Amino acid sequence: MRGRSGYGSGAVLQAGGLKRLKKEMSSNAWVVRDEAGLREAVRRLENRPILACDLETTGLDPHRDTVLLVLIGDARLQVAVDARAFDDLRLLKPVLEREGLTVFHNAQFDLKFLKSLNLEVSRPQDTMVLEILLAGGRRVGPRTLKACCERRVGLSLDKAERTSFMNYEGELTDAQITYGLADVLATYHLFLEQTGAIEDAGLGRVARIEGAATDPFAELEYRGIHLDRSSWERLLEEARGAREATLQALRAAVRPVVNPDLFGHVSVNFDSESDLRDLFGRLGYEDLPDLTKATLSRLDHPLATALVEYRVHQKVLSSYGDEFLSHIHPVTGRLHPRFKQLGAATGRCSCEGPNLQSIQGGDRFRGAFSAPNGRMMVTADYSGCELRILAELSKDPAFLRVFQEGGDLHSLVASSMFGKQVSKTENPDLRSRAKAINFGLCYGMGAAGLARQISSSVEEAEDLLDRYFSEYPKVKQWLDMSADVAIGRGYCETMAGRRLYLDDMGDPERRQQIIRQAKNMPIQGTSADITKLAMARVARALRSRGKDAFLVNCVHDELVVETSESDADEVARLVRKEMVSAGEVFLKEVPTVVDVQVARHWAK
Repeated sequence: MRGRSGYGSGAVLQAGGLKRLKKEMSSNAWVVRDEAGLREAVRRLENRPILACDLETTGLDPHRDTVLLVLIGDARLQVAVDARAFDDLRLLKPVLEREGLTVFHNAQFDLKFLKSLNLEVSRPQDTMVLEILLAGGRRVGPRTLKACCERRVGLSLDKAERTSFMNYEGELTDAQITYGLADVLATYHLFLEQTGAIEDAGLGRVARIEGAATDPFAELEYRGIHLDRSSWERLLEEARGAREATLQALRAAVRPVVNPDLFGHVSVNFDSESDLRDLFGRLGYEDLPDLTKATLSRLDHPLATALVEYRVHQKVLSSYGDEFLSHIHPVTGRLHPRFKQLGAATGRCSCEGPNLQSIQGGDRFRGAFSAPNGRMMVTADYSGCELRILAELSKDPAFLRVFQEGGDLHSLVASSMFGKQVSKTENPDLRSRAKAINFGLCYGMGAAGLARQISSSVEEAEDLLDRYFSEYPKVKQWLDMSADVAIGRGYCETMAGRRLYLDDMGDPERRQQIIRQAKNMPIQGTSADITKLAMARVARALRSRGKDAFLVNCVHDELVVETSESDADEVARLVRKEMVSAGEVFLKEVPTVVDVQVARHWAK
């Protein structure tokens, strides 16, 4: 991505505002309703270095709603294509698949609808994503096109026509076409202004990664993932039965302190914090700090034991019940969740409608996410990605050595800390403690957080951390340095240059949280950078090889691809190769390892 000198500056628009925008449109706008006009428009646009694009549709669902307008252009020429005037729009392929950038605002929406027209975009960029990237976690206001243009280019867009497209079946009006063209020009000028800010902030590299990942995220949403409904319903029925059994155990546990009703039933709300505290108080546990799993696990009482189990089954039913199944699409029969490309300040994506990132590990629930007949799932997961990043950044010799030799870091740490032989089968409880510390450090966890993780006292957790840092001083040095540098300059950043600005640094109550952020973000954020680069490389490789395969899920540093059964092994090798190559862009001293499984279902 080039800076202002290569693109020009959107600042020139500020002087003229909406008047200048309308002047550009009136002298340079075309409406295309026939093949000859479309061919001429393509001829004039197919070599432009930057074009903005926007779609107007009858609704929000690319599987059921209709594209009304495809609008594309720059300051010299804007084209409004009446999509319903054409049987197909493949003539647009030379424009959308050219080497230049095609810029959208909220690209995932437009890219999904383009896919419904069998059109792909070679190099998309998203001004909404760039605006979030520039904010770096700061609260700067809405990210709508209207709000972004008001902030950056002094332009106030009239959005009155926006709702007129919903369920629209008539001839397009001049007002609707003008509205769409204004959005294209606004997006174009917004992008020009953003590029200078991106370069000034040193965000060019991560902006290119985000741009490359834009289409794979749209692909995830458009393709969706197959869920075996009958298998899922059986799991829910099992959870209902198990919940009822634990409810019986809960009622039995509180009978000594709760009077039954006339029919001998005990009526208690086991989902109420206040009711539960009252019950534990009657049983002699008045001073419980909380009712978390860690606290309850330390209590030798059947109420605590049954409550932990009850919550497991209740969470399954509340998270995976009828509301989850309501997301199965009536046309495709698949789940089409919404992936927010920048769902966290660290750069990680988030998922909703439904949230596939919260599905329990193991085959019990993931086994219901199965490929249709004749197809397979390739599940590929970075092995210890964040710990490898920590090793790369800290240069701790023990960490580097264990990864370079292919050893087990958790066992190594446990053996050195506890003075015993540790492996996955020998003293596994000590390995689990070391694992909690290793991963906790990647998330900036302190002694209190570790104590909750391993069900210990804070004092014991502090002692474990002291022993850990005495064994691996380079890790502590890097973590402390990362926090000091970030606080000194007001932001932390990933290896790709993604920034997270640290607010409220003068607030003593926020200081520990800020320190944790400063330690965590470079690690977790670099993992997000690697995964997004991998998504882009995997998607591009699958398309260039002509494989009937596509991404169907992304969970932090794990990718899931659906493929034809005949191509499964080849696709697995390709996915591993591209994910390793993405990791090697950042990890120079630590090998990148990707675990790949091929199965009928999402394997983990």
